[in-house]
Amino acid sequence: MRIFILILFLINIFYNFRLKKKNIVSVKREKPILFVIFIFSLILFFLTYKFSHSSWDYLLALTSIVLIYSFAFSPGIREDGLNVFMGTSSIIKFAHYSEIKNIDIDTSRDGKIILNIDVFSDTYKETFDCKYRETIENILKNFK
Repeated sequence: MRIFILILFLINIFYNFRLKKKNIVSVKREKPILFVIFIFSLILFFLTYKFSHSSWDYLLALTSIVLIYSFAFSPGIREDGLNVFMGTSSIIKFAHYSEIKNIDIDTSRDGKIILNIDVFSDTYKETFDCKYRETIENILKNFK
């Protein structure tokens, strides 16, 4: 069973990173999200150490951490659409510009760029670093 779960995690990781590779601009790696992943990693490795000493369990724990990282930081903007984290699945979904109903660009108080994306009958938010503002606007001007 562990091998089956490990294979599922690895397929998901490779799929997410394959989509991320096509990003022109990826979402911002925010410190609170990195902190949560770090705390999750510590707890997961502690529980694995406490309740199991199998190398398969450590490999599964490591793979689950990489999976969380992959769906947290793989969304982004591509030339032909957006990679969106849907929230209900750990698989990143590609949305072609023809499928997107609306994109609003906002700026937060600390200068981050926030995209509100209406696609797949829902609204998703993606946060980008302010240094990519011009690149994002140039890519998205073709959308409108």
